Amino acid sequence: MEAEGGAGPDSRTPFIGEYRHTLDDKARVILPRPFRDELDKGLVMTAWLDNCLTVLPKDGWQRVLTSLRNLQYTDREQRQFIRMMMSSAHAGELDKQGRVTIPARLREYAAIAREVTVVGADDHLELWDIARWEEYREQGMAEFASTSKSFDLGGIF
Repeated sequence: MEAEGGAGPDSRTPFIGEYRHTLDDKARVILPRPFRDELDKGLVMTAWLDNCLTVLPKDGWQRVLTSLRNLQYTDREQRQFIRMMMSSAHAGELDKQGRVTIPARLREYAAIAREVTVVGADDHLELWDIARWEEYREQGMAEFASTSKSFDLGGIF
């Protein structure tokens, strides 16, 4: 089941859309076709916020590394953040069918058993357990619909 989407942070076309896929018996998930061109030179997958996983193109990971290197090891929270990001990171490549393996520890962290939602998030993808995503999305959309906070969207709205 694929939904609308697009690809490519480096071409300044963001990763967008929401897609649903199923892990195969080797713990591989197919990544949506619109995203594959940006990931064909390799990717890095790691634990991310809200108990999901993030997938970045290799050059996107390089930007993350630059940011991580600017954090302070003397600050306990920053040191922990660095350690968790780096220790859970896995380099990978798409196979000919556009699949990537999700390592066991990352599947455990994100509670991904079988059904996966792939979410475009501008310069990265997020992989969510489908039930966890539905719960998060439902709450997020309710808050989105009733937000009274003003955001600067460049004068578009």
